Amino acid sequence: MINDGFSVIFPAAGTGSRFGSGDKLLTHIGGVTVLQRAVALFTGRRDVIEVLVVTATERFDTYRKLLANIPADKPLRLVPGGTARWESVLHGLRAASTTSKYVAVHDAARPLTPAAVIDAAFAAARLAGAGIPVVAEPATLKRVTDSNRIVSTVSRQGVFQAQTPQCFKREALLAAYETLLDAGRLQDITDDAMVFELAGLPVAATPGSPVNIKLTTKEDLLLAEALARITQPLTASLELHHL
Repeated sequence: MINDGFSVIFPAAGTGSRFGSGDKLLTHIGGVTVLQRAVALFTGRRDVIEVLVVTATERFDTYRKLLANIPADKPLRLVPGGTARWESVLHGLRAASTTSKYVAVHDAARPLTPAAVIDAAFAAARLAGAGIPVVAEPATLKRVTDSNRIVSTVSRQGVFQAQTPQCFKREALLAAYETLLDAGRLQDITDDAMVFELAGLPVAATPGSPVNIKLTTKEDLLLAEALARITQPLTASLELHHL
């Protein structure tokens, strides 16, 4: 019998070059690593059947210790990553349990995702086959040449920023990835919804959140620390088991 639950995949094999030195997933927010916070967003959910962290094999020992300190009643698995994000996601999809009907791909560097954002994306996957959280673009957008000359203002009408978790029927996403891999069309993929789009499959937009930030620079970490203090304290059990 096919389970109605989710496998959650964290592509975490990147170098994080824009963050600077060190592995940003090992930095701490409120005494807990970014990786632990991100994974803990899903371990308490009854509709999640497993979590897969896809990363470089040389990080396995460190990450395994961190995952072991997260209270969970489901498997927390490590999967060897690829050289590009899309490769890591594909490795995760191939390793995911065939008993899960759905899959959610979440940035490991998004440790503060509100539960309501996850709820909405999960619900859209069940209802429409795919759903991703988005937020309206608040900034004035400019098109700039290589010589730093502004040539036009881009309309914000209908423009949204994509977030994660991006959620799909597992078999459909895996099939779309394999089809684009065979066609040599995965090199320019920037998120998983794009794979569905290129396969001609619909993706529903669900409410995202400004709190659902992705840590890219050191400045993002300072913002995340401030947000965590007021929006998302973790349980004492997790806070006491950090490295």
